[in-house]
Amino acid sequence: MKIKACFLLVSGFIAALSVSCATQQSGGASQEGTDKPEWVDAPSSVYPEKAYISATGGGKDRGTAENNAKAALVSYFKQSVSSKISITDTERQSNGRSVSSSSDMSQSTEAVAALDTLIGVEIKNVWNDTKTRTGWWAVAVMEKASGRERYTAELDKTISEINTLIDISNGVSFESIAKCRAAVQLLPKAEVSALVLSMLEGPNRQPEITALASEAAVRLEQAKAIPIDVRVTGDIDGRIKASFAKAFTDLGFRTGNQNSRFALEVTVNINPAEKNTYYNTRYTVDAVLKDAATGAELFTYNIANREAHPASQAEANNRAVLGALKKIDQEFAEVLQGYLNSN
Repeated sequence: MKIKACFLLVSGFIAALSVSCATQQSGGASQEGTDKPEWVDAPSSVYPEKAYISATGGGKDRGTAENNAKAALVSYFKQSVSSKISITDTERQSNGRSVSSSSDMSQSTEAVAALDTLIGVEIKNVWNDTKTRTGWWAVAVMEKASGRERYTAELDKTISEINTLIDISNGVSFESIAKCRAAVQLLPKAEVSALVLSMLEGPNRQPEITALASEAAVRLEQAKAIPIDVRVTGDIDGRIKASFAKAFTDLGFRTGNQNSRFALEVTVNINPAEKNTYYNTRYTVDAVLKDAATGAELFTYNIANREAHPASQAEANNRAVLGALKKIDQEFAEVLQGYLNSN
């Protein structure tokens, strides 16, 4: 495969790309004052497509030409991989609502961006066009055989990490949920390595990655089968308990098991406050998620405010409940999601 890119004429992303190629080598054979080498216009004539992937780049000095050649090679891989990557929305809830598609998409984007540090790139030749003074040219090359070896090792390492993270044989907990989520986030990295490997004419590992993605999704759903007991004291009519429970069920958890290892203990206080022109009610809601097996408090959530009504104390109390419900509906699911993501 050959890619020829004249960076003296091309502007935009590729020319500006900051590339730091892992295990790359600079200082290829330099030619000055000679006729234009064949590789400038046809790199595959010197580095045959059967064994190499190559790209050329030019610049006003040698360093710029080398960086642009590397950028051209990186761009070729990134464009090809970006068009083929498929693992962007692995985690879906049973109600069909995706809660992590944007996160998964971000992981895919980051995995493709990581190709900026493309493994195994070398600058093989550079040429200074002293005759027409058009600047320097360089050719960046990846040897397919060594690339296959490196990306096979990279892929095997990532797959091993994923398999370790999705092992829930010792039981499920919030920690196992976090590990399964971390595994899901590693899937795009594995797929990128598999796609690069196929570009290097290596074995097709994509079916393996697809199967692993399915397994990770299943394990994540199994991990999230933890029953959560939501216990609320001071709830006037059960609406506050229902709001907390909904945040858990929307993320795939089960609620209602009074013998569960995990419980969200909530205390609600709705108290009349000093009356002025209006009737006033102050409310506080204090929630803590506890692990009965260890006695640990996993996270807390606290809100407090006051509401007022001109007609009666009962109306002020009702407004306080509605105010608490509004904050819980707006905030608690995000707090819970943040806790899960931080573990």
